[in-house]
Amino acid sequence: MELRHLRHFLAVADELHMGRAAQRLGMAQPPLSQSIARLEKELGVRLFDRANRRLSLTRAGKAFLEEARSSVRHADAALALARSAEQGAAGVVRIGFVSAALYEHLPRRLGRLKQVLPAVRPELLEMSTNEQLEALAEGAIDIGFAHPPFGTGERLDIFDLPAEDSIAVLPDDGATGGVTLAQVAALGLILFPKAQGPVLHARIMDSFAKAGVQVRVVQEAARALTMLSLVSAGLGAALLPRSIRRIAFGGVRYAEILDGAMPTLSLAIVSGRGPKPAVVRRVWQVFCEEPAPRA
Repeated sequence: MELRHLRHFLAVADELHMGRAAQRLGMAQPPLSQSIARLEKELGVRLFDRANRRLSLTRAGKAFLEEARSSVRHADAALALARSAEQGAAGVVRIGFVSAALYEHLPRRLGRLKQVLPAVRPELLEMSTNEQLEALAEGAIDIGFAHPPFGTGERLDIFDLPAEDSIAVLPDDGATGGVTLAQVAALGLILFPKAQGPVLHARIMDSFAKAGVQVRVVQEAARALTMLSLVSAGLGAALLPRSIRRIAFGGVRYAEILDGAMPTLSLAIVSGRGPKPAVVRRVWQVFCEEPAPRA
């Protein structure tokens, strides 16, 4: 059974007149009559009664009508989706991200993506920077939100996002106002593993040293949510991007750092250099445009 035969049947069922149906389809009447006859032969039933030169649907024709409409709708939808995918307007894009991307940059861009390319489905995977670089090299993700520097710029397309200042995350002791690096160090530092970002790790530790403050890493955590949980439990203090303030987390307070120049926390959108599937290319373009700020 060919799709064109179903389209012919639907036109005749709507018009109940071969001439008008043929005109609607832009074809001659004899080929249309032959098409209906072939469909009836294939189904083994009559779809139309032809009494007194008037057409009407038989009981079998009425039963077949909705299924035929549904089949044509599904076929048209599949065709439209295939064409959209070919143009990059539909499909799945796998996106890796570090925790810091969740507070502002990733939600803003996902919101814009939904507006511009509603048929694209993002598949989100929380991963460290190093995990993202490996996944990009292996083709396991298409785009990443990660912390530079990468050391592999020759193999990556990189779009730098605005760097953020660090703030202190402390157990909620009811106090307000900022804190010094010495106060942070006194609580013990909760920090990401050195292997996860050796350059940033070294810069943070060096900032304490330049301020003449000795600090000890009391807990390591690879995810910001884990850091917040550990701080809430009173196990230490953490340093996170300023945008973490968007998350209201019980048992912690956010505070400005009053002394010492902490390194800014950089974030970039990355993708493998070279030809990209159309949908990945379109999503990359949307992500690299500056979306409207969140209220």
